[in-house]
Amino acid sequence: MILIVCGYTEVADRRIRCANSAVHGHQTLRQALGNSCNSAFIQLGQRIGASTLYKYFSAFGLFEKTGIAITGESGSTFHKLEDVGPVELATISFGQRFEITPLQLITAVSAIANDGKLMQPRIVKEVVNTDTGTSSEISTNEVRKVISETTAQEIREMMEYVVTDGGGRFGAVEGYSIGGKTGTSEPSPSTPEEGYTVSFVSIAPVESPEVVVLVAIYNPATENPYGSKIAAPIVSNMLSEILPYLGIASNNSDTTGAATTTAKTTTVPDVTNKTLTEAKKTLEYLGYNVISEDTDKSNSVLVTEQVPAKNTSVTEGATIVLYTEENDVRTSVTVPNLIGKSLSEAKSELADKNLNIMYSGSGKVVSQNIAEGTTVEQGSIVTLKLE
Repeated sequence: MILIVCGYTEVADRRIRCANSAVHGHQTLRQALGNSCNSAFIQLGQRIGASTLYKYFSAFGLFEKTGIAITGESGSTFHKLEDVGPVELATISFGQRFEITPLQLITAVSAIANDGKLMQPRIVKEVVNTDTGTSSEISTNEVRKVISETTAQEIREMMEYVVTDGGGRFGAVEGYSIGGKTGTSEPSPSTPEEGYTVSFVSIAPVESPEVVVLVAIYNPATENPYGSKIAAPIVSNMLSEILPYLGIASNNSDTTGAATTTAKTTTVPDVTNKTLTEAKKTLEYLGYNVISEDTDKSNSVLVTEQVPAKNTSVTEGATIVLYTEENDVRTSVTVPNLIGKSLSEAKSELADKNLNIMYSGSGKVVSQNIAEGTTVEQGSIVTLKLE
């Protein structure tokens, strides 16, 4: 788990403070995203480095036009990689001092909604001949795979936290799981007359996305230009009509119309009697989070036990704890109270304790199979019912 400290960050010859004067303190990555914490993202940028950051900017298509079938599409403006120093890296990390188009932004976010696949945007889905009734569909074009399905799902869950517990609360829509991210961008120092740009981008529903919406407002006439307060409510109003229009069932529907959500599951393979190195490589390739005590003998010491055990059904990206003859020390944790929590909150609390989750239903947690306060091993599965 990544922990980040909010406050001010030393960058070259200056200190860059968080926009929140109250300071967020210690945060997880999920909380930092929900708080739009500049300090947190500066620290992440410093850890990631400009080369890797630019690699992903390129993968998400931010350095090129989308190729949509219209004329006059604009491109983006970035520092050249060789010109990115410590200050440029810091400001880029929290979204300042570069320019991308709304079309580039929504295309990139749609890749997260689309399980990591970057698609070329279309204006026209199909062309219908009204005389003959025949139609021809404009085919979709996958540009490339940017991130794994598991990573995309984790990002969507963090975006849901932004709406349920972070700065995007005004983007919520009753009865639906909504993921979102606020945006508040200062004008370039050379063109202060352009004013702020505020935005809110949203993915819905989080578990099985059907819609991505972006609203950007340029130079809003207000003394407090924040995407959370200006753009997010507009997106909420739009989705409250779009989602029912598309026939997407609300969690508030009656039993004949409500669609419950069941966790996507995988079956844990048997990695016992493999070397610790081989077992980790196998599990991480399949997208699992692995906890083990690595040693100089990891290439030769054998795995004697795994939690959860082989053939167990777990959610994608589950945590697997490995034990060897040289390290059979068990770590126990206490199951938290999850009743009344959202799915995003429950996942976060269990992940913090290296516990796995299984769930069904939609809405808030109404029951958990292991009671609050029970001591269990890391890697144990807590099953939840949501309504």
